[in-house]
Amino acid sequence: MSLANKVLASNNDLPIRSDQPVHSGKVRSVYWLTEADSRRLIADKGYDVAADAPLAIMVISDRISAFECIWKGEGGMNGVPGKGAALNAISNHWFKLFREQGLADSHILDVPHPLVWIVQKAKPVMIEAICRQYITGSMWRAYSKGERNFCGIELPDGLEKDQRLPELLITPSTKGILTGIPGVPEADDVNVSRADIENNYASFKFRDTEDINVYEKLLGEGFNLISDS
Repeated sequence: MSLANKVLASNNDLPIRSDQPVHSGKVRSVYWLTEADSRRLIADKGYDVAADAPLAIMVISDRISAFECIWKGEGGMNGVPGKGAALNAISNHWFKLFREQGLADSHILDVPHPLVWIVQKAKPVMIEAICRQYITGSMWRAYSKGERNFCGIELPDGLEKDQRLPELLITPSTKGILTGIPGVPEADDVNVSRADIENNYASFKFRDTEDINVYEKLLGEGFNLISDS
C-alpha cells in the first residue's frame, strides 16, 4: 500500500447517524448526534453532563492546514499518515493535564479511537489566546520594521531577535472573521489589544469584562504548566 493510501484525507462522509449537516473544518469534521443517541450515550457511558446535553463525534483527518490553506503533495499525497492521530494525542495530553491540575475542563468527554473525540457542545470565545516569552515570529517581524506597539503593548527599543522578554506578554488575535468592531479589520487572525476586547467584550463572546481577567489568568497558568512540564 502506498503512503498516499494511508492518509485519511476525507472525514465528512462517514456513516455516523446525524440529523444535522456535517460541519467540516480545516482538519476536523463534526457530526452532531441525534437527541436520542446523545441521551443513550450519556446514560451508557455515565458522562458527567446533563442528561439532555447535545453530543457530537469529532473526527480528525491527516490533512495539513497552514497559512489558511490545505496543502497537498506530489504523488496524490493529501496529508501526512498518522498526523491526525498525533495531533489528537498532543491536544488530549494537554487538555487532560489542565483538567487534572484544576485549570479548566474541555469539551472532550471520551477518546474511543486515536482519530475520534466524543465531545459536548461548548461556547467558544472568539480569541486566539497567545502569550509570548520571547520576541520572535510575527512580533519580531513587526518590531524589526520599526513598530513598537504590539497588541496595545509598548515595546522598548534595543530588543534582539529571539530575546527573552522581561515578562510574559499576552498578545491575542481574532478567532475567525469578526464584524462591526471599531478599529478591528474583518479578517481572521487580526491582532487586537486588551482595550479592543474590553470595549467590545460581547463581540468576542465574553459574558462580561471579568471573564477577560479569568481568560488571562488561565492562559498564564497554562503557559507556566506547559513550560514546567
